[in-house]
Amino acid sequence: MTEHDKSNGFDRRQFGKLLGLAGAMGATAAIATPALAQQADDWKGWVNKFYGKPIKMAVSCAGTTNPYFAPVKAGAEDAGAQLGIEMQWGGVPDGNTINQIAQFEQLVNTGFQAIVVVAFEPDAWIAPIKKAMKAGVLVLTANNDTPKSGRELYFGQDLVAAAVAQGELIAKLAGGKGKVAMTNCAPGSLALDLRVQGAKQGVQQGGMEAVGVYNTNPADMASELGTIQDIFKAHPDLAAMMPLCGPDTAAAGLVRKNQGKNIPIVGTDLLYQTLQLIKDGYIDATIGQQPYLQGYLPITYAYQRVVLGAPKLDLPGGNFYLANEIVTKDNVDQYLIREERFRG
Repeated sequence: MTEHDKSNGFDRRQFGKLLGLAGAMGATAAIATPALAQQADDWKGWVNKFYGKPIKMAVSCAGTTNPYFAPVKAGAEDAGAQLGIEMQWGGVPDGNTINQIAQFEQLVNTGFQAIVVVAFEPDAWIAPIKKAMKAGVLVLTANNDTPKSGRELYFGQDLVAAAVAQGELIAKLAGGKGKVAMTNCAPGSLALDLRVQGAKQGVQQGGMEAVGVYNTNPADMASELGTIQDIFKAHPDLAAMMPLCGPDTAAAGLVRKNQGKNIPIVGTDLLYQTLQLIKDGYIDATIGQQPYLQGYLPITYAYQRVVLGAPKLDLPGGNFYLANEIVTKDNVDQYLIREERFRG
């Protein structure tokens, strides 16, 4: 039995009250009162009495420079602050799995009770995650899964279903005929493999032809723009563009704006630049995947499991799927307000 499967012997009648306090702390941080601060101190003191050691959790991300992960980082750090624990954000900027696993193993060896992994190469993580879980560390995944690793839960989008919906929407906007080009900013990652699978299925169901999936470099916007421009040159009869990554979506909107292209674009993710381009009419829609919650929820779940002794969630496939958010010009204003915090 691993450490996070044991009961810590606390009064379970207070469980809901304590979780409610965590939410209240986050919602009212800007107008905190002495009474609320006292509640927080009382809670931390109560936890320390039965847990008896510092609470350390971390997120290891495979693409820390990708702007998509800014809300994920904020969500994890907000959860850690609200819970009053040490929450460390780290990882690698460039998808270097060897370096990321080395960092992960250091976290395991230095007493982190729970680690959330965002991994680009799922099979490489099977052995290190299984070893960590066996040692009593709770490992969760977010955004990109490693389903064969024995991780407890995956927090993220149903990537196939979301891309099917994306493909069907772009087919509807294009009149159900013609060629669609797609992009891939992380070739070899499970998340993008699943997204490509769903995208092809969606456009084919909508009566359109997928003419290629083009690799991009999300760390270099100039390269992104060049790739999108090359796609248009290679397919002058293109009927629609379907970017499958956040930076790709913004780049496609910029090319459409700067070159006067007049074809439907339905992309992914909620980068602030993408939302502005939707408002200005250069991108038709984007499919969001709740990045803030991909950081926030795993940390709060890990706290319940590791510290409070809550039972494991028994979900199909161990998947905690988050709802898709379809953003168009009709509803983009509310997202511009919400995502202003992550404007880079």
